[in-house]
Amino acid sequence: MFRVLFQALLKLPESWLRQLAGLVAPGAPSRGDWVEADPRARLHAWLVTRCGAPPTADPAAARQPRFLSLRLLEGRPLPLRDCRDLMLPGPDGPLRARLYTPHACPEPAPALIYLHFGGCVVGDLATCHTACTILAHHARCKVLSVEYRLAPEHKFPAALEDAVGALRWLRSAAPSLGIAPHQIGIGGDSAGGYLAAATSLQLKQSGEPPPKMQLLIYPVLEMDRDRMPATAFDHCYPLTRADMDWFSAQYLRSPADAANPLCSVARARLLDGMPATLIVQARHDLLYEEGRRFAERLEAQGVPLARRVYPTLPHAFSAMSGGLPAARAALIETAELAGQMLRAPVDAPSRTFMETCDE
Repeated sequence: MFRVLFQALLKLPESWLRQLAGLVAPGAPSRGDWVEADPRARLHAWLVTRCGAPPTADPAAARQPRFLSLRLLEGRPLPLRDCRDLMLPGPDGPLRARLYTPHACPEPAPALIYLHFGGCVVGDLATCHTACTILAHHARCKVLSVEYRLAPEHKFPAALEDAVGALRWLRSAAPSLGIAPHQIGIGGDSAGGYLAAATSLQLKQSGEPPPKMQLLIYPVLEMDRDRMPATAFDHCYPLTRADMDWFSAQYLRSPADAANPLCSVARARLLDGMPATLIVQARHDLLYEEGRRFAERLEAQGVPLARRVYPTLPHAFSAMSGGLPAARAALIETAELAGQMLRAPVDAPSRTFMETCDE
């Protein structure tokens, strides 16, 4: 009931919301190339950081659902033709997965493997359920969400091994699932974006065919935060620099792991041969700069690239489709672009994927 009431509050006129946000959650004035955050996101951040449960250093406790959290902004899943749970063979035992099939979907269909956010420490199939229904419906493709192993019980490279294994399995199982093997992409948000990029890099290094495309939504690209300069968003909900330090400490076997390009993809020397890439960024996000620099390197090395930046949105907006109209619109546009790239002819020129950046 509180979520319904809170989301009803967020439907007030924009001018009222800006005034209310200015009273309880004053934002920094516009500066440089970024503008003030969405007032709904500011109100939500104010409520959670002041009234929610304090942060915990215990991974098991961090995985427990919290009422005052991103769940307040989660939207309802879209109805699809089919949504069913599967068990995939994993490197260390079966992996839970969920296959989404939209109504407007050809057979055989393009498919996108999707990996949820959560720092490789928290999250499961429910974490990105609504987002996956939106992606499947608006991309007009099947989506396979994979519940990879989590740290600290399973440290690097366990989650990456699961992501690579899921892609290899889907390629072999594609005909039985009504999926076109040559139209399989991989994507994810935050840590899931890291896993998608690292999977593409792993296949490139092993000489295997790359995914058709990769969808990187505000991806984590560097695991050693000490290497990253301070940003204006280091203390902003829902992802702070302290959060990133904690996630990395759980995920890495030792600090030396961060030097491995399969752990910190930004450290890969050569990116040519990576699949066509759609990078989606939130401007109010401490991960923005590393994503921008990675996009520049991909383009410079000839990787077909589309990039979208949403100037008023924060990190994790893929989980805010019920409370932030701008987040829902961004997720729909992301899905449409990803669908276009999955269906593009193999020999399409690079310019097919170039899109203007909404900064």
